[in-house]
Amino acid sequence: MWHTKRTSRLIALHPFGMSDVSRSFIAACVVLLGLVLSLLLLRGIAHAQGIVVSGTGARYTFAQQMTFTVTARSDVDILSAVVVFRARNGPERRGIGVFTPGKAIQAGFVQQLVGGVLPPFSPVTFWWELTDAAGRKTTTPPASRDYLDNRFPWKEAAEGSLHVWSYAGDAAYARSALDVARSALPRVNQELQTQLPPRVDIYLYTALDELQSALLLAGRDWQGGQARPDLGVVLAAIAPGQGALAQMKRDIPHELTHLLVFQATGVGYARVPRWLDEGLASVNEELAQPEYQLALEAADRAGQLIPLETLCAPFSPDAGLAQLAYAQSQSVVQFIRNNYPDGIRKLLGAYIGGATCGGGVEQALGTTLSALEFRWRASLGPQGVWLTLVNSVGAWALLAVMVSLVLLPLAFVRRRAQEAAGKASVRQGGLRVRTR
Repeated sequence: MWHTKRTSRLIALHPFGMSDVSRSFIAACVVLLGLVLSLLLLRGIAHAQGIVVSGTGARYTFAQQMTFTVTARSDVDILSAVVVFRARNGPERRGIGVFTPGKAIQAGFVQQLVGGVLPPFSPVTFWWELTDAAGRKTTTPPASRDYLDNRFPWKEAAEGSLHVWSYAGDAAYARSALDVARSALPRVNQELQTQLPPRVDIYLYTALDELQSALLLAGRDWQGGQARPDLGVVLAAIAPGQGALAQMKRDIPHELTHLLVFQATGVGYARVPRWLDEGLASVNEELAQPEYQLALEAADRAGQLIPLETLCAPFSPDAGLAQLAYAQSQSVVQFIRNNYPDGIRKLLGAYIGGATCGGGVEQALGTTLSALEFRWRASLGPQGVWLTLVNSVGAWALLAVMVSLVLLPLAFVRRRAQEAAGKASVRQGGLRVRTR
């Protein structure tokens, strides 16, 4: 009876047969067990993740050095960090990161930029390869950093694929450059008929010495303007103010032509003769340069034109010879345009196919390089024919030919006179015989 009463009492106290204290204790155990399981699960996930990278970066001082960095952690020591980097269309380079091995690291690699290891005005792509003590490896996603001349505070003006960068002048100055470029691209491409670059960046320096210093610091040759066709970049020294628009109409179409010739020829661009590449760029300038014509005429009169074969290679660094080289190249390209239908595109096609300077002329125009030069020189004017002969066979040889042309008729006349005199003598002799 007592047992029955006690059981009934317990049932009456709680319908499930336990007290409130017991229920709370069990709930606390369940919560604690869940926390333990969660911690174990998180630890397992962390262990499965291995190396975790929290950040990468690249900073630089123009033409001096570029520093690549990475921050990472792992459940075991990270032992190796190697950065792989390259400029657009350039070779891959590798650098070993400097750091103290551990579960959490900050590694860095410094690449010296003196001597042009990385081309300026190029995006630099980089990524890190990390290895920990467990043999696990991870590679970070590629990141990119534009390597610009950060000595100047560049401002951007853009329209479509065209981007003009300047650090001086007003909005109208940058707008003028955009307008010139937008007009020049389709005009130049009308002849080349190639695919336009997906992006074109034009950097406007205000002075030639600033552009020169940028290229020299970066280990590059300097010029008044320069194109990096493989990068889609144009560099020009054009000061804001009066005369800026006129210079833009000369320099920007000139450099854009180099970009489009590269687009048309690709890897064959290196085989395009310099006279053809620069000649095309010069004839596409929106405003003519009178000094070219003056230099051409002076050299023609003096018999000092540069052989076309010499202009297949890079031009002389001498300012006077370089100006004449540009003038001749412009004139030769215009001559080809006037006398050989679709000759320019045929020439580029030949050089894409691997032709040499002279071989491309023979393949595309059906004539030799020397014959093309002879015809072009003769087209310069009446004196061009004689100067071409002098340059082709030599002054003394030509003089000998001219003397021969004078003396041969005289010798022929003298010989005829002697023959006539001999016949008269014979006739006289015959008459004397018969009279006897």
